[in-house]
Amino acid sequence: MLEARVGKLEEKVDRIEAILLRLESKITETLLTGAKQADLTKLQLQVTEIALTGAKQTDLHKAQTDLAEVKGRISGVEARFSSLPTTWTMLGIVFTTWALGSGILIFAMNYLKK
Repeated sequence: MLEARVGKLEEKVDRIEAILLRLESKITETLLTGAKQADLTKLQLQVTEIALTGAKQTDLHKAQTDLAEVKGRISGVEARFSSLPTTWTMLGIVFTTWALGSGILIFAMNYLKK
């Protein structure tokens, strides 16, 4: 009775081996195709990241150029304002002129009296 059971199991194992031998090449091919597909997907993601990074770098460069232009304009305006005289400078010039004019008038009046 035990021999009959072992005989049946041997037949089943032989059939399983035959099936596995036939499927082994197909399984290997499927695994390789899947690996190639995964590599392709990974490569596509890398290309997409590079494209996005390139776009970000282009935008960053444009923003830096615009910022440099604005800084140039601001420094030009700042230079113009710094070249203008301040209120104290203007008042000093006016008072100095009045003082010199008054001095000249006082000198002329004293000189003409004699």
